[in-house]
Amino acid sequence: MYRISPFTPIFFSPSADRHGVKSNCVQVFSGTDRILIEIIATGEESAPPDMIIHDVCRECEHTYSWRSWEMNETTTLYFIELQGMDEGVYYASIGNNESTTFSITSNEEVLHDTVLMQYSNIDNRQRNDAVFWIDGMQRFFDFRVPGGFKDDNWTFVVSNEQFTTNDNDKIDLYGQESTVKALTIGNSEGCPVWFADLINRLLCCNYVYIEKVRYSRNESDVPEMNIEIEGQRSYIFTQGLQKVFNLDPVIEERNLLIMRRVPPTLEGKEYRENTIDNEEFNLIV
Repeated sequence: MYRISPFTPIFFSPSADRHGVKSNCVQVFSGTDRILIEIIATGEESAPPDMIIHDVCRECEHTYSWRSWEMNETTTLYFIELQGMDEGVYYASIGNNESTTFSITSNEEVLHDTVLMQYSNIDNRQRNDAVFWIDGMQRFFDFRVPGGFKDDNWTFVVSNEQFTTNDNDKIDLYGQESTVKALTIGNSEGCPVWFADLINRLLCCNYVYIEKVRYSRNESDVPEMNIEIEGQRSYIFTQGLQKVFNLDPVIEERNLLIMRRVPPTLEGKEYRENTIDNEEFNLIV
């Protein structure tokens, strides 16, 4: 039996909803993003059919063969990592399964209205529907979504304990502040509901980064539907997130290098970048 991993960042399960017009949103990737597609096969199944990428604009096809990793005696992972594709509009097919369309672009004006989410787990034991470590090497999924953080969607929180004196003065014995930011998912055209479904799922991972900054779900927050685009199956969601501050520097440096796919030629050299909050940092890679 084959199963396309639900963590795969392009959508292969068509909606059964026939009411209204489907969303006009076309998923966007940058040419530098890496689209990891996984199929988990159990039993004695042979390799799945080759994946075909259909180029909508040029009306041609490209065939990709699967790489495989035998996880145990009964389970095999098949995977393909799409990278370096030409700009254009595509959809993928695996046998009878077709994905929604997606585009590859280097247009900064288009990419400016998106954020890149990268996610992975600490090991393979927590999920049976995705593989994050392949033959001893950690992998991150890349998922780019329309939207971003807005300044009017911040919530300020404090956890504190106070003592009241006889004069009714308040004395803080303990205090710890935090800021909850709402990630807006969907632009003026909205986005299909499966964007929120995947975001809710990927936030269950140990490591979630948005434009190089690590975030976690705020308590039990889930994507909340705020606006429905009239007459379309298209929506705008918000998701409460908190930045992770207490980080293990060794793990963070390793994760950042994996996500950036730093080539071996840069090992031992200084690597400087800015975060989404414009905080500059250096890495020795």
